[in-house]
Amino acid sequence: MTLHQPNDIIAQRYRIVTALGEGGMGITYEAEDLTNYQRVAVKSVSLRQSKDWKILELFEREAKVLAYLNHPGIPKYLDYFHLDTDEDREFYLIRELVSGESLNAWLEKGWHSTEAEIKQIAVEILEILIYLHQLNPPIIHRDIKPQNIIRQADRTVFLVDFGSVQDVYRNTMSVSGTFVGTIGYMPPEQLRGKAYPASDLYSLGGTLLYLLTHRSPDELPQKRMEINFRSTVNISPEFADWLERMLEPILEDRFQSANSALNALKNNSTIASSNASGIQVHHKKPKGSRVKIQKTSRSLVVDIPPRGFQSDDLFLWFFTIFWNVTLLFPALSNNIVILFSPFIIFVIIGAVLIYYLLWISFSKTLIKIDQKNFIVHKKLFFKNWISQGKITDLDQILIHDTGTRINSKPVINCVLYEGIIKHQFGSLLEEQEQEWLVAEISDFLQKIKGRKN
Repeated sequence: MTLHQPNDIIAQRYRIVTALGEGGMGITYEAEDLTNYQRVAVKSVSLRQSKDWKILELFEREAKVLAYLNHPGIPKYLDYFHLDTDEDREFYLIRELVSGESLNAWLEKGWHSTEAEIKQIAVEILEILIYLHQLNPPIIHRDIKPQNIIRQADRTVFLVDFGSVQDVYRNTMSVSGTFVGTIGYMPPEQLRGKAYPASDLYSLGGTLLYLLTHRSPDELPQKRMEINFRSTVNISPEFADWLERMLEPILEDRFQSANSALNALKNNSTIASSNASGIQVHHKKPKGSRVKIQKTSRSLVVDIPPRGFQSDDLFLWFFTIFWNVTLLFPALSNNIVILFSPFIIFVIIGAVLIYYLLWISFSKTLIKIDQKNFIVHKKLFFKNWISQGKITDLDQILIHDTGTRINSKPVINCVLYEGIIKHQFGSLLEEQEQEWLVAEISDFLQKIKGRKN
């Protein structure tokens, strides 16, 4: 039963155009904002018609989460309010209206997607998940399914319906005895009341499988919770291997991060069975990379050699030499007491330039990870910087934009997160090398942690 009819005015501002859809957490309308004549999406829920107070809690949670998010693949939050009448209280969430229809609606209209189209959808949703999961605290959607992904005619996709989200501080998973999420798209751990970033990957895998088979994943044959889909789809072996990894019922056997899954998909990783680890991913090393990885079933060693001289640095080298020669040497020759004079500022600048050039040219990094511990060892000539910790304390590894720019280029690091501690490395590597390293280390950590569990 709809709360509003076309041309109803809400809060003297939003004119209802038509109902877009109705779900367990309210009704969504297309409306016109009378202050600027822009079309918006209005989601409403009635206190009187709600069967459970938990619905209202989840509705409010969605509003708070959307107000916090900023990603082109997530409709923008615009407003949230409630209105009281003599008989009811109605809650409203206003967000950006995106054109297009859900993946479920596309299929109901007869759309038959190609493997390339499905891969592109996977890439775009994984990029959204990378954003959500790297927030502090990470945001877990928990209800990725065909109805919650909007696809436009130009093939752009959006992730919607954030009423089921969970951050690391929330553990409530049920609403009146039913789990938040959708049967067929929820991984086993979510049915047990737990959700992790990898849980969203399972749900995305189930959504992609629905696009391939036009059937809900729970309708497909299963053995020990594993979905046997290969006989029902016509896709490349590499993509089938990747999808199988996304749909692993055991959390530790799944990709542990959206970034790792995206790298495997983009780099055409080969995924093969391994008696020691269940599943092992071999990522393609970027051509020309001098980074070396030595990996066994029990240890991983990453050797990042010095970058050496680069032509891009020639101007800075000449400038640094000129700065120090023209300022420092005359001061010394004229017996100027540098330490207690304003001249010390110029000396510090010159020293910083020298140190920076030596660091980017001659520093090297060695990363060692075994079954219990990890070490990040950076070295410049005789100076060493060592950070270390326990594998069990590591949360994730991501590519992180520091927000700093040098020579108009962003400084981007690989980061091992140990709680609030960041172990950074690889800022001098190319983007493809960083993605390759993060994928390799992420998969190795997953294998080690899975073995312990």
